[in-house]
Amino acid sequence: MYKMKEIGAAIEQLAPRNLAMDDDNIGLIVGRLNAEITKVLLALDATDEVIDEAINLGCQAIITHHPPIWKPIKRIADDCAIERRLLALIENGIAVYSAHTNLDFCEGGINDLLFDKLGLTDKELIFEEKPGVFAGRAGLMLEPMPLAEFVYFIEGQLNLDICKYVGDPAAQVRKVGVMAGATARPHFFEAMAAAGCDTYVTSDIVYTNALKAKDLGLNLVDATHYASEVIFTEILAEYLAERLPKLEVLVSKIDGQVFKTGGI
Repeated sequence: MYKMKEIGAAIEQLAPRNLAMDDDNIGLIVGRLNAEITKVLLALDATDEVIDEAINLGCQAIITHHPPIWKPIKRIADDCAIERRLLALIENGIAVYSAHTNLDFCEGGINDLLFDKLGLTDKELIFEEKPGVFAGRAGLMLEPMPLAEFVYFIEGQLNLDICKYVGDPAAQVRKVGVMAGATARPHFFEAMAAAGCDTYVTSDIVYTNALKAKDLGLNLVDATHYASEVIFTEILAEYLAERLPKLEVLVSKIDGQVFKTGGI
């Protein structure tokens, strides 16, 4: 059995708080620091389904990547989705701890795992968010391949039915930049292009930004926000099992992928 503050301290040894973006909301979001925890659930978001899952499994805490509170709230009532979730968490004695951009940027964090899953080599740190803190990674393919084939490869690695992309399907992919989450933004495109990347794996691509990437001659692959970041559960499941062996660590079985493909 561990106290919630001990679990948080262990996570912050992997992903120090000072790595997070200044406006990020990380750490213990709901709950008591001295609450005794025997079982935690890992999930990208503390959705209604995940909270119900935690209750049914008897978990005293949920560890998420995305914090459940993004902006200040003025009340907690049951007529709003966010506040309703907070009420459910509090009423059931379930804490929520979030490791967000600190886990994206840290050594051995989400962007490093995404880099490894794509089999890249010769890692470079890209886009210095603040002194010594780099948001992205870039590396070389072991064997260049056409963009269309590379997209198919990503779908397999990230358990995606399909993902959209920008670029000539026959273009050769040699050097790839990666950054998980909502990172399909022009200033990131420029940084990847300046590093010599021909392809950038990102998510949440919008049309106007896709045009800007095309103007730079940069291929884009939208690995979706969910698929590019839910891999954090692999990192923390292994890490917590090693650091806190008496803690039962479960990974949510809820499919939080909100984007579906296909039809009837």
